Amino acid sequence: MSENLSILIAQTNPKVGDIQANKNHILKAISEFNDCDLIVFSELMLTGYPPEDLVLKSAFQKEVNRAANEIASATKSKNCEVLFGMPWREDGQLFNAAIIASDGEITFKHFKNALPNYGVFDEKRVFKSGSDFNVYNIKDKTLGVFICEDVWVDETQHRLPKDKIDIAISLNASPYEIDKPKQRRQLASNFSKSIQAPLVYVNQVGGQDELVFDGNSFVIDREKVLFQAKHFNEEYKKIEISPSNEIIIDESELKETDNSDEVYSALILGLRDYVSKNKFPGVVVGISGGIDSAFSICVAVDALGPDKVKGILMPSKFTSDDSNNDATQLGKNLDVETSSIAIEDIVNSYESTLEPLFANKEKDITEENIQSRARGMLLMAYSNKFGHMVVTNGNKSEVSVGYSTLYGDMCGGFSVIKDLYKSDLYELAKWRNKNIPSISLYQKIDLIPQNIITKEPTAELKPDQMDKDTLPPYDILDKILYLLVEKESSVNEVVSAGYNEDIVIRVQNMLYNSEYKRRQGAPGVKISERNFGYDRRYPITNGFRDAKGD
Repeated sequence: MSENLSILIAQTNPKVGDIQANKNHILKAISEFNDCDLIVFSELMLTGYPPEDLVLKSAFQKEVNRAANEIASATKSKNCEVLFGMPWREDGQLFNAAIIASDGEITFKHFKNALPNYGVFDEKRVFKSGSDFNVYNIKDKTLGVFICEDVWVDETQHRLPKDKIDIAISLNASPYEIDKPKQRRQLASNFSKSIQAPLVYVNQVGGQDELVFDGNSFVIDREKVLFQAKHFNEEYKKIEISPSNEIIIDESELKETDNSDEVYSALILGLRDYVSKNKFPGVVVGISGGIDSAFSICVAVDALGPDKVKGILMPSKFTSDDSNNDATQLGKNLDVETSSIAIEDIVNSYESTLEPLFANKEKDITEENIQSRARGMLLMAYSNKFGHMVVTNGNKSEVSVGYSTLYGDMCGGFSVIKDLYKSDLYELAKWRNKNIPSISLYQKIDLIPQNIITKEPTAELKPDQMDKDTLPPYDILDKILYLLVEKESSVNEVVSAGYNEDIVIRVQNMLYNSEYKRRQGAPGVKISERNFGYDRRYPITNGFRDAKGD
């Protein structure tokens, strides 16, 4: 008489390159959940994703192989089998592989067929494509094993084995971007319908440099989602498949997540894992009383807790009382330790030192940038002395058009808001003031003073300075940038969408001219379909400009 097949979904947070720790995750699961027939981990679980050129090192591959053999040995005399991802070398070629270990041996291998080579993905750089799909039989069930992109491409349908698949299992390392969870579920539904079998989708969770993996593993049967794992959290979930192929899941209630919570949680986890995985004791943020630094330090407190966050005010002679008061109140609201260091003496010292070189020259942006660079120097000094990583505060609008100072406000190790346009940042700040993100360590609301959200944005580097003196209004600028950056629209197309031609051409020029700054900037959390980093790779030296009519 046939029995239920039990499968454990293991949604875990591996660290790239930490083969021993990742192996121990798997060994612990084998020990604790050996009553399950099959434990399923994510794509390249053993190395973390993406391992990039680490996989080309022979020493790295040897350690991976040793770890895989240890995992296989751990299954000996156990009832459970384990399915996990790893790089596998065979016949002189390196493959992105899904491995099943059972009864002390590696009993099954699937090599990823569809290697993504777009956006943040460049797997063809290091891996060879597999050429077929094999099935695996366990407890009278025929499993189809797939790896991420395998499920998304039509050609997979033509390569599937003739055997009827009872259950499809997909190992994934699918990074987060806005609306991505919904897209995955729709694609998975299409695949499940095409093979006429349920799909178990296991995704990685955690931050890795600019990428954040949201988890959101799920089980879908045709159009019906039977289970959805937590987002941005590790989770283990046991499911059972009856002899008649019915999926049995306890507590299968599905909860719709708030889009703002998803985005904010991505920022939290991206920063949290960057700090923890790189072993920083905490972070330091320069707070000015403006929205950018206020939002950044708020996310930092949500990610790490107030005890691991330091705020430093660095007022100049142009800093208003409003800004100082807002920054001070912000620190109190967040329960973080703050210090204030006036920069006027430092700036005066620089200016007097440079006076022989600048004789008879009018003051201009040079002196403005000296203020910004003085602040960057102070933040880096604190970082060097105490080990705290500097969080830099440039949003996507500013990063796009170069409204930032190299070695000044761009100074830092990581950016929380690098992929958030200014307009979106304001909206998310308002949301945070009324809501507690699902993975926050700080359970308070009304954190960012209202004046910070409502006042006119300014860099305060000269008298009466406002951002709008240099840039188009953010509600216009951000829409133009979205078309130019995310959609790669032509000037013609942007103008046709209703925007002034002169402004569009000006914004395009600023976008191209700022590439050298972005190339030297800190990494930041990717949340959009096109971020500055892996997604968008433009030359610094670039003579091309689009013009209306072309």
